[in-house]
Formats: sequence, structure tokens, C-alpha cells
Amino acid sequence: MNSRLAIPFLILLSLWALPPAGHSAGSEVVINEIMYHPPQDLPELQYVELFNQGGATVDLSGWRFSKGIGFTFPENTKLGPSAYLVLCRDRAAFARHYGKDIPALGDFTGKLSHTGETLALANARGETVDVVRYSTREPWPTGADGYGASLERISPSASGQEAWNWAASALPT
Repeated sequence: MNSRLAIPFLILLSLWALPPAGHSAGSEVVINEIMYHPPQDLPELQYVELFNQGGATVDLSGWRFSKGIGFTFPENTKLGPSAYLVLCRDRAAFARHYGKDIPALGDFTGKLSHTGETLALANARGETVDVVRYSTREPWPTGADGYGASLERISPSASGQEAWNWAASALPT
């Protein structure tokens, strides 16, 4: 490698290895998907999906959303490596609409804003694990604003605070 490129490359490599802003170095669990404005304005279909990008099971017992919605994870809630967990506003309505095979908990209190807000996930010690401040205005994807798509995180290892790291999900057929 060219010696002039070696130092900038190492700096970039070290920055890439740092946890994203608003993301705890000790947690691999991220807010991965947000259905904040379901089609036909059906608020009971709102949900937030978590993803464990790590290689070990995470015990979510006592974790909670400290901003946005209200929910504390019950004892013995585990999220395996590379696994997803949906947190529903109305679990029964979610199961009727999306099926019963999706791992889901509920019911969270509050309502996800149709115009954007901050969601913050905290571990059992109260430490912020992940934060997302979504919006319905550019540069945030507008396709998730009531058109049937959800807001999906592109890269779980990149910051959830950045609009470029989110996209509208594919619309159902």
C-alpha cells in the first residue's frame, strides 16, 4: 500500500469500527423497522421491529423504550443472534393482518407520530442502546408515510440517526 494512503486508510478503518452515535458499544440490538403510518390510517397496525446483529443471544428483560412509545420488555424476553422481534401497538390486530408466525410482543402504549419523532431504546440499566429520529420530510424516505410501506434500516451497523440509512420497504403485492 502506498505510504501516503496508509494513514488515512487506518483512520477511516478505525472510525468504521466505532459504534454509531446514539448506539451503545455493549449492545448489538437496533431499531430496525418502523411502521409509523400504516395504510388506511389503521393505528392498531403500528409496530417497531428490533434486530440483534450480534452473535450472542441478548436478554431484553427490563429493557424499555425511553422515548416515543411506552413499553417495558417482560422477564425472560430473549433475542437470539441475527433474530428479529416485532413490538406491536395491538398484537392481536398485527397477527390478523400480518400472520401469527412473526415473533411479536405487545401492546405498546402511545402512538407513533405520523409526522416524525424520536424513538429511544434503553437497556435494563437505563443506558440508551439505540435512537432513531425519523421524519416524513426529505431527506427521509416519504414512501413510508401512509402508502403501505414501513421505514426499514439499511445497515444495522450504521447510525439510525441518518436518513440515508433508511428506506421505504417494498410494497406488498
